[in-house]
Amino acid sequence: MKKIIFIAVLLFFLININSYAQSFEFYRISPPIVQGDTSSFTPTVTKGILKNTSSTALSFKYVRVLNDLPPTWISQLCAGGYCFSPETDTLPPAPFPPIVLQPNQIDTITIDVMGLVAGIGTIVIKAYLFTNPAIYQMDTFRVQLNYPSIVKYKNEIVQDYNLKQNFPNPFNPSTLIEFSIPQNNYVSLVIYNVLGNEVARLIDNQLLKAGSYSIDFNASRFNLSSGLYFYALITENYRDSKKMVLTK
Repeated sequence: MKKIIFIAVLLFFLININSYAQSFEFYRISPPIVQGDTSSFTPTVTKGILKNTSSTALSFKYVRVLNDLPPTWISQLCAGGYCFSPETDTLPPAPFPPIVLQPNQIDTITIDVMGLVAGIGTIVIKAYLFTNPAIYQMDTFRVQLNYPSIVKYKNEIVQDYNLKQNFPNPFNPSTLIEFSIPQNNYVSLVIYNVLGNEVARLIDNQLLKAGSYSIDFNASRFNLSSGLYFYALITENYRDSKKMVLTK
């Protein structure tokens, strides 16, 4: 008899935990890596959504469980209609009450990131049920800040796509990259190492007008070592890449 009662209690507990686990959703709505630059006077922002999917009102809190940032970077959390200091990891902090969401109501958490050096930062946020912190969901937010690049535009008639060889090549630490596009297009200009890993993104899927462009690439801004690299021009219907050599 005691065994039956124990099993019944255990099943009730598991069913109750599972029902709570399915009662809300928390997920990132920004790209896996949000791009920004170190010159911005406004922060680079990544966002997540918390939604109450139950049939009753629920109370929630957030906690920043990882804040892995390069030196000089800061991240600031905003949720429940308030923004808090960069040192605040739990939202809302005491004496603020928890965030109460009615059925199907959502709350947006924004993470504002600023930094003086190029790099990638990783922030992990946990959203949990205030009445039972053991019930939670987590997601990862990443931000990449690059040093600003100077892009020059020349309005001229272009017949075809063209990615020129950088000059000078080899170079140290700066080189000029030129390209042309015959029509308005979304453009990315990306630098890769010999392993195919992205090391710099000079233009990030920006809508550019037809014409010719030149961009000054300074490798020292990205802390690159000597070696062989590839730069790629990527549009909706065209892709080309070329080699370049950094010597120090």
